[in-house]
Amino acid sequence: MTRIKKDEGEEYVNAFPKFKKWINECICCHEKGYKPNMPDKIGDGDFNLGSYNIKKYFKPLPLNEDGICPTCEKALKNIKK
Repeated sequence: MTRIKKDEGEEYVNAFPKFKKWINECICCHEKGYKPNMPDKIGDGDFNLGSYNIKKYFKPLPLNEDGICPTCEKALKNIKK
């Protein structure tokens, strides 16, 4: 099993900036992940592997309408109680 460096995903999207639109970042914790609605193939030609590589480096990260991930949303609800 190949180990992935912590910043390898960030390096990948920096190398291919057109794929940044498929990355979500929580405004609270700054966790990054890919948009769950990302298609199986993004890019063109040799870059059709973009989706595969993004999924290799990131987990899916849904955000609510305020840009908050489920973990932070749950924590914020607990604070309000």
